Amino acid sequence: MYKEGAKSNPASLAAAAAALFLLPLSGGASDLLRRTLLCLLQVFLSLVFLLLSLLPSPVQLHPIPIPTAKHKHSSSVDSTCASRALSHVLSVVSLVPVSSRKYDIVRSLADRLLDENLRFNAELNQRVLADAFSQTICRLEATLSSGELGFIGGAVKKGIKRWWPTVLVGAEVSSEEAFDASKADKLAAELLWIGEKLVVSGAVEETVVGWGAATGLSHRAVSADARLQVALVRVTVFFLRHANLMQSEEAKGAVEEQERSISAIHMSFLKSWLPLLCRATNGAETPTLNNREKVETVRILVEMIAKLSWEQQEEVLALWLHHFAASPDSDWPNLESYYAQWYSDSHKLFIN
Repeated sequence: MYKEGAKSNPASLAAAAAALFLLPLSGGASDLLRRTLLCLLQVFLSLVFLLLSLLPSPVQLHPIPIPTAKHKHSSSVDSTCASRALSHVLSVVSLVPVSSRKYDIVRSLADRLLDENLRFNAELNQRVLADAFSQTICRLEATLSSGELGFIGGAVKKGIKRWWPTVLVGAEVSSEEAFDASKADKLAAELLWIGEKLVVSGAVEETVVGWGAATGLSHRAVSADARLQVALVRVTVFFLRHANLMQSEEAKGAVEEQERSISAIHMSFLKSWLPLLCRATNGAETPTLNNREKVETVRILVEMIAKLSWEQQEEVLALWLHHFAASPDSDWPNLESYYAQWYSDSHKLFIN
């Protein structure tokens, strides 16, 4: 019985439908009530999906706030104006679709400005690029998140279509369409581009720290589209090489506190991205890495792990074994030899 004055909403309809699905398949009033509520739910969902199909495409250039000067008489006005202008250009690069004929023009302008700063003000590049790097990571993570929601919506529509094939006619929007793969690929490519610019500008440590801290993105990347995984593996390998070089260069004159700091940075990096390296599949068109790159990356991984403390090595190797064993599509990176050597050495230490 419905109480007088009760309000219906999507959540209550869905809950009622779910409860009725659990009722025994017997005739009578309960069966009639179940059919009635399911029909109401069918109408509601069909209207929702129809409205969603009429919305404009999400791939569009959103208006970008034009920067304005706030301190015209400041002694650092030139640096401030240059910073705002460069940030604005990078924002436009991030928002203009690759399919636009203006993308290459804006990207070329950004390259020119960044190259000019290398001669006069590399610190300006570091500040602005670091912000752009962080924003691009957030945008890519949000894009992957919307893809996950689109997958859920697709599963719901598949269930409806199974029982009422005529309901979704004219409003078919697949989960693949809900996820903007071209936008995700573009953002991943720009992450590598910005990362390369940061490294050239002398911000290796900041870049490695930022990539290691991107735990939300690394978590979603494990189950992402294979083509996007290829791009993110390449970004990760690029930063991995520079992370290892950072340790080699700074360890020469580093004190114990600095060494602990570098170990913490590398632990964060490996814990975030080693699962993707183990679980990423080869792309349909291009392989993730060629054989030489794979061998070189395994060598770098072994070097980085070997420089960690004994307990940290145990944690990283346990993480590797878990994801390596759970991946049916990849036999890389294979750290079996180093794992066996580490176990043998730890056994000897225990005996001594």
